[in-house]
Amino acid sequence: MDGRAIALAIPFFFLLIAIELLFDRARRKRGQEPVYRFADSIGSLSSGIGQQVLQVLAFSVVTVIMYGLVYERTALLRFDEKSVLAWAFAFVLVDLAYFAYHWASHRVNFFWAMHVVHHSSEEYNLSTALRQSWFTNLTSWLFYVPLAVIGIPPLMFVLCITLNILYQFWIHTRLIGKLGAFEWIFNTPSHHRVHHGIDPQYIDKNYAGVFIIWDRLFGTFTPEGSEPSYGTVKPLASFNPFWANVEGFAALAAMSRQTSAFSDKLLVWVKPPEWRPADLGGPVVVPEVDRTTRQKYSVPLDRRVVGYIAGQFVMVAFVVFALLWFKSSLPTAIVLTAGGIVLAALGSWSGLLERKRWAIPLETVRLLALIALSAAIASSFGWAIAIGLGAAALLSLAALVALPRVVSTVTA
Repeated sequence: MDGRAIALAIPFFFLLIAIELLFDRARRKRGQEPVYRFADSIGSLSSGIGQQVLQVLAFSVVTVIMYGLVYERTALLRFDEKSVLAWAFAFVLVDLAYFAYHWASHRVNFFWAMHVVHHSSEEYNLSTALRQSWFTNLTSWLFYVPLAVIGIPPLMFVLCITLNILYQFWIHTRLIGKLGAFEWIFNTPSHHRVHHGIDPQYIDKNYAGVFIIWDRLFGTFTPEGSEPSYGTVKPLASFNPFWANVEGFAALAAMSRQTSAFSDKLLVWVKPPEWRPADLGGPVVVPEVDRTTRQKYSVPLDRRVVGYIAGQFVMVAFVVFALLWFKSSLPTAIVLTAGGIVLAALGSWSGLLERKRWAIPLETVRLLALIALSAAIASSFGWAIAIGLGAAALLSLAALVALPRVVSTVTA
């Protein structure tokens, strides 16, 4: 996706999340189930931030380079970038390719190990839309290269896939009901709530990106009845985005080691998620969700931790925006350092949320690195911004002093 388009979208994402939070607050006052939980939302937003940072550092070029190479060498046609009809046709084809990628991401274990990150939140709200896998771009290009062979130019492809992904933000909400005739053609919150459901009747349904017609054509469509239960059949039970992005692969590797047949050791990676080798019990049946006994993963939070992380999130969001907008003009060393500091923040936040003892030392090192970075960026952004960033880091260090007793009750 285009980095600047995502940077421009960030303020609108947060504005819509803020509006949804206001509605959620009103729901709570009426005694309804909350839509947001702070730790879960930070976990989701951390996954989204990590994805964007890794795209800046390396991964975004994979899809673009591979697509461009295939286009230049094999394109059968050349779509006219000045034609409105060509753009419309390209947008539809990109959405069909997304449908194929999304289907494979649920039906092939190797791809599911990446995509499961997006489903691992036990809530369903606009922050869940930003909960993205860090490694998807390393493989998703495989599903889009046929478009290069057909003849969709790289620029047209990048803009169409960016619009496709941006469209999907608004459908991650519980606060919008069914939308009548619009739902016959387009993906909507109701359709996508089904997709995120872990109830047996909702598993592996509604893969659409923009057009729900693909699900209707290929037999994977199911309308929303009762509201789904969200998350994954086996809960992640963590707010750590690093673990969220590797847990799927760790589980597959463990299964591959445990099974005895060599063929099964390989099949583990390409079979559907419900498949198990015979010597490990055979296929898994998705159980009904007992809403009366189901408990979502949570850790008691101190208000000081909530306030501290909220303040740090705002600071990191500005850094990420700058990385996305200025990445082509910034020195590589600054981009790498800033990216590393942001990733460290995601780790320390999860540690604070789960009351891990290592969180305070990690956060201290991160803030010291941020102070050093603030001096280095003066030539690129000016002394005013550099001093402001350094001062914010120093204030954060002072606030951090009050937190050790809060997190020391957990020993892990």
